[in-house]
Amino acid sequence: MKRLKFMKDRYGFDMLFFAMTALCLLIALLTRTVLWRIPHLSTSGILSVTGLTMLINLSRVFSKDIARREAENIRFTLFINKLIGKGGKKSDYITDNKGYTPLSQLKSARPKAVYCECGNKLDIPQGSGNQMVICPVCGKRMLIKHR
Repeated sequence: MKRLKFMKDRYGFDMLFFAMTALCLLIALLTRTVLWRIPHLSTSGILSVTGLTMLINLSRVFSKDIARREAENIRFTLFINKLIGKGGKKSDYITDNKGYTPLSQLKSARPKAVYCECGNKLDIPQGSGNQMVICPVCGKRMLIKHR
């Protein structure tokens, strides 16, 4: 039961995590097979930096600052889409001419999580104005005010 609650308010895995992991593994593989032959290149230094990058990458998974991790992932996804030429639709997020979404816009675009007194996380319907939400567990009614 405690293991399930451990990841409750954590960010989790995303596309940036998988891309960084693949890049670190590729660099480690190249270092062990090809780069060790270059005379003035420190393979242990490269592997140390790769390991440190993996630790930072893993710390993103357990982060509780979900808005920032989401912003990083959206910026990465927009950058990758620009590289491979997929331009496409940038979803509902407003982007400026630099191609990334400012954190302030992400925080306002994403509704805050609302918890009932019983501890259940409630789904908030999208929309504006005041909305009544009923907890499916205890049946308590709550008035949600949108900005």
